[in-house]
Amino acid sequence: MTYKVINDKILPMVITVGNMNGAVRMKNNKNTVSKEIILESTLRLIDENGGIKNVTLRDIAKSIGCAHTNLYNYFTSLDEIFWQALGKVLLMMMNYCSTELNTEVDEEENFHCILSNLIDFSMNHPGWYKLIWLESIGGTPSPEVVKILYTPSQKFTEEIVNASKNEITQEKAFSVGNILTCYLHGELCIWINNRSLISSKEETKIRILSNLKQLYKSLI
Repeated sequence: MTYKVINDKILPMVITVGNMNGAVRMKNNKNTVSKEIILESTLRLIDENGGIKNVTLRDIAKSIGCAHTNLYNYFTSLDEIFWQALGKVLLMMMNYCSTELNTEVDEEENFHCILSNLIDFSMNHPGWYKLIWLESIGGTPSPEVVKILYTPSQKFTEEIVNASKNEITQEKAFSVGNILTCYLHGELCIWINNRSLISSKEETKIRILSNLKQLYKSLI
């Protein structure tokens, strides 16, 4: 089975199976293997498993329908796959956060929309959230991935400057963004690890978003 990423969703595209001696097995079609498909399959497995802990090269290869040795034609190690997947999911997160923004409304309202989208993305995909913020990956990310790693913080700072109508400096906006992010991560970690006193996802989101708005106002 291969998958296609649309915004933050990974959707099934093709399923190819055959029956051999009564057992259903996936056909190994090398033409379906590519770097992009490997990353999409990896992210799907991370999403399903709630993190990278139980995702192996063999799991990834099985989900695609090829031998795990085929993956070495595209990546040198599982860690490299995870780093590349991290870069990909960060871009997906930023793309999702920018949806439904309206140039006709106040800049601060758009910033609130970004915060709302960020909460949704994180709560709907706790496995990806763990990949982004919590789980350790061995090896060293490529320069391309390193550049992506810094992008969310840069964009967040820019959005805060815009929300303030350019009344604060980049340095001040970065500081505000760092405090907002730390608060948000604390709340999300509590919820993802089932430590929240509120079981409802919607109620939890409303409370977190309300607190973020108040915190932003106080910091500005």
